[in-house]
Amino acid sequence: MDNTAKKFELHYYLKDKSHSMNAFVRNKAEKDFLEAIKRIGELLDSELKIETEAYQEGGLVEILTFSGFVIDRTLSYLSPALNNIVTHYATRNAQTEKLDIKIKQETLKSLKLDNVKKEIEIEKQIDEKLNDKLVQKYISNFYKKIDSYEKVEKIGYRSLENNEDEYLVERKDFKNFILHDDTTTLKDDDAIIEIISPVLKEGKYNWRGKYKNEKIDFSMADSKFKQEVIEGKHTFLNGSSISCHLEIKIIFDEFGDEKNKNYRVLMVYGTRELDLGELKLREAGKKRKYQKRLNERQMHFFDEIEEDTK
Repeated sequence: MDNTAKKFELHYYLKDKSHSMNAFVRNKAEKDFLEAIKRIGELLDSELKIETEAYQEGGLVEILTFSGFVIDRTLSYLSPALNNIVTHYATRNAQTEKLDIKIKQETLKSLKLDNVKKEIEIEKQIDEKLNDKLVQKYISNFYKKIDSYEKVEKIGYRSLENNEDEYLVERKDFKNFILHDDTTTLKDDDAIIEIISPVLKEGKYNWRGKYKNEKIDFSMADSKFKQEVIEGKHTFLNGSSISCHLEIKIIFDEFGDEKNKNYRVLMVYGTRELDLGELKLREAGKKRKYQKRLNERQMHFFDEIEEDTK
């Protein structure tokens, strides 16, 4: 486990060499910036701790310290490039091709990969982590609020590790980061929902459950499963849960703030009647499990071929 703190500089360049900003504008904007960093931590399978140092002049400079990230989990191999990932999202529409290459290089050199195929797979996963819609939405909100404040001429981002270069985004480029779609849709194909209140009769009623320790209301779009429930083929007791493909639609208001979330179960793969009971797969779950095994065997087969050709 690596809890080494990493320092990151957020630098506002202001008109007339000023050293002050409107507190409401700054606090509202940086709330979104911190939410983006929090989401990046989730993508790295880590809970980041963020601290700030006293503001510095030179425009207006804020130093953020990231700590608490780990490198002993599957997705956390990106931790060595944490500061660069934050910079990627904040400057992605301006001069970041070299930065993206650097993120991949930093990540890959921290791993011991024995063939090209594995390296390609890791690069694919990195690309997915560098294209998260929710982080982009938070960054969009950040720039939207800063763009409405004429005093900021440009913003600089810099990792304070090894005296890294500063990446600048000019005011004219702020609009390139602002998203105009007010809805972001996420999907979790491995969702587990503990059932609190199932719907046992026909009609457009919402179920109630617990997802990632959060109580949610959700619609059931799996019509076959709904019919099975109505016919009494599934028993729901205290601690019952479903394994499913969950769609999460996040709606933002005109100010770019999160307004509400809508949850919809697209497919139920299996049910568990008790908290520690056995997961009973439905036909859809069996097909999914078979397809996963088939994909794993194909990857293993290609790995063996590569080993034989060395």
